[in-house]
Amino acid sequence: MCKAEPSFAMTNKKCVLVLILALLAGAIGLIANAHAQSSAPMKLAVFDIELDDFTAGGPIAGESPEETARLQKMTALARELLTQSGLFEIVDGSVATDQRVKDHWLRKCNGCDADIARALGADLSFVCFFRKISVMEQYLEMRIRDARTGQLAHVSQTDLRGETDESWSRALKFLIRYQLVEPELARRNSVQR
Repeated sequence: MCKAEPSFAMTNKKCVLVLILALLAGAIGLIANAHAQSSAPMKLAVFDIELDDFTAGGPIAGESPEETARLQKMTALARELLTQSGLFEIVDGSVATDQRVKDHWLRKCNGCDADIARALGADLSFVCFFRKISVMEQYLEMRIRDARTGQLAHVSQTDLRGETDESWSRALKFLIRYQLVEPELARRNSVQR
């Protein structure tokens, strides 16, 4: 009888140890899964960058060929920077058949970009535009919406001077890096700790 008790006690200790190890393994699995989900790139529908021209005669004249070429360069740059961030999987918003996309009217459609992004299979929409007050006075605004709810997830803007590839690309790089990517990476790092 005396020898059975230590054996029984040893078996209970082994059972408790196995149970603790199983719970620990489960907890590690949950943490790893949560980490993978929080750091997984979200699908971002990036629509062509638009020009909102407030100059005298600008809305009537429309975009110049130089402005159109610059907008195309800035759209390509935005997609490249957003991809390099590792935060997003880019969905080409220009493939949408909605006329507002083709007319570059998303900045004024009161959130219709969310529905269009959702139809493209994206989680978020990205609308960005340069507002031109004069050749020297302009600003850049960037909006990201949740494609499911239509709610704004991010808005940022900056002023810029001069209508050149350099001034436009600097403004775009500034907003993407300092107003979107770095704050989001910092938020994710704080959540993971």
